[in-house]
Amino acid sequence: MERAARKILLVETNPARREQLLELCRAPVAGPLDVDICTSLRDTATRLGSKSYDACLLPNEPDLLQDARRASANTLLLLISDDDSAERDGTAIDNGADDILPRDTLNPDILKRALINAERRRSSGEKLQQMARQDPLTGLGNRALLEAELDRMILRGQRSPTGFALLYIDLDYFKQINDSFGHGLGDLLLAVIANRLRRTMRQDDLITRIGGDEFVALLNDLHDPNDAALIASKIIHALSEPITLSGHHLLVSASVGIATFPEHGASAAELLQHADQALYRAKANGRNGYAFFNPQHDAETRHNLDIEQGLRHGLLEGQFRLHYQPIVDTNHGDTVAWEALLRWQHPQLGLLTPDAFLKLAEHSGLILPMGHWVIDQALRAVKQWLDAGIQCRLSINLSDRELKQPRFVDQLRQLLLRSKVPPHMIQLELREDALLKHASQATALCNALHELGVEIWLDHFGSEYGALGYLSRLPIKGVKVDCRSLNETGIPEQDAYLQNLITLSRGMDKQVAVNYVEDARTAERLTGWGGNLLQGYWIGMPRPLEELIGQLENTSLN
Repeated sequence: MERAARKILLVETNPARREQLLELCRAPVAGPLDVDICTSLRDTATRLGSKSYDACLLPNEPDLLQDARRASANTLLLLISDDDSAERDGTAIDNGADDILPRDTLNPDILKRALINAERRRSSGEKLQQMARQDPLTGLGNRALLEAELDRMILRGQRSPTGFALLYIDLDYFKQINDSFGHGLGDLLLAVIANRLRRTMRQDDLITRIGGDEFVALLNDLHDPNDAALIASKIIHALSEPITLSGHHLLVSASVGIATFPEHGASAAELLQHADQALYRAKANGRNGYAFFNPQHDAETRHNLDIEQGLRHGLLEGQFRLHYQPIVDTNHGDTVAWEALLRWQHPQLGLLTPDAFLKLAEHSGLILPMGHWVIDQALRAVKQWLDAGIQCRLSINLSDRELKQPRFVDQLRQLLLRSKVPPHMIQLELREDALLKHASQATALCNALHELGVEIWLDHFGSEYGALGYLSRLPIKGVKVDCRSLNETGIPEQDAYLQNLITLSRGMDKQVAVNYVEDARTAERLTGWGGNLLQGYWIGMPRPLEELIGQLENTSLN
């Protein structure tokens, strides 16, 4: 079977030299060559980017070579040289030339040999290059391939009205799967995800894995940004289908950030950064969705990213503090528990409360190491007041992520043993909405904590209207109710609802604590309704441990 004619682009501005090269290409011994002519050096990259060529013959000009290589990674570039400078030839090879052909010795046979040898070298080199630009786990391209392809697409986009889009894809809560089932199953999951992404993408699009659970897709020939949104939706839907691996049924979701060229950046670095910021926005909006880069949100996103980086630095540098707020039994005026409240001593912004950083900690996954630090430090505080002969419980809030950690109870047990704090001195507060959202996991956690000897309290009780049934089924010691409606609205129906919550909980033999108590009138009303465990600024401000030790001698365990 005869080989199809090689497609050649001949670049030469000098008419005499151009005619000489044409005669060489037309000679039978050179093989079947289909030659296009380019008479302008400036048009070379455009021609290479708009049509597929097997090879290109062009003058040995460094700038021209670089533009040609960026425009087409697959075309063989054969440079016609008019001097015998080995140093210049070596530089050209380093910059992407496949061969250097001296003009004064060039003939049809040499041209044919050069084409054949360059093809063989390219084939061998492409295998090595493919390995260097391939992610070994998934077989997708890696960051090196992504950056090279981005540069090529940007160069082509500068000469064409057609744009392209960059999709930054991140799996939601992938770290939890690794922590729960091990990295081996996590790697299998990434391989399955990669195959689903391949099937979802169009044939001419590129999908790469740039690290961990992060993937980046490049969408070619984008005529309408809505096409990028459509493909992002397809990706999210495809990845949300259940996956069964090693007997485990896994549900995976993904968030996608979208940046388009040239609207959202003129360089590879800008597009990646802006797609990453759009991804951040998609996660902040609830995950399992996509978001376009929006310059109006850029300042807020940068601020949040700075806070996230500050959180990581703050954990390493010991910038976090615990303050303790009393929970007082108004029947006898004793403090029965202290709630550990996290504070961040920010070097520039001062002392920050959790409202300023907790959502970002949840988003970044730092909530888990932060939660571990809080429990460890709080148990050390309990040991101090126990050693001083003071019997007072410690109350700690649990995050959603801690609730879903399969080893949380084991880690708590180890911390209790190390601190030598009896489990009954600890009460953990679980939010009502978290209980309803993760009912099976919360049920298992409550039972395991009860077996350990730790008290479980339900925080923000009554806000979701759905946890009453769990009070009778789970070993919940008490509930905490928010009384801000008494302070802010004064609506009789809401006051009656709060009173009924307290009465109902007491009727089920649950202790009731009420927080956000800000004045004596509210405290008196709550006590009259049976809410005798009160917490709030009127009861006592959150303070560091060193300010409390001297005041704890009169406390007692209820």
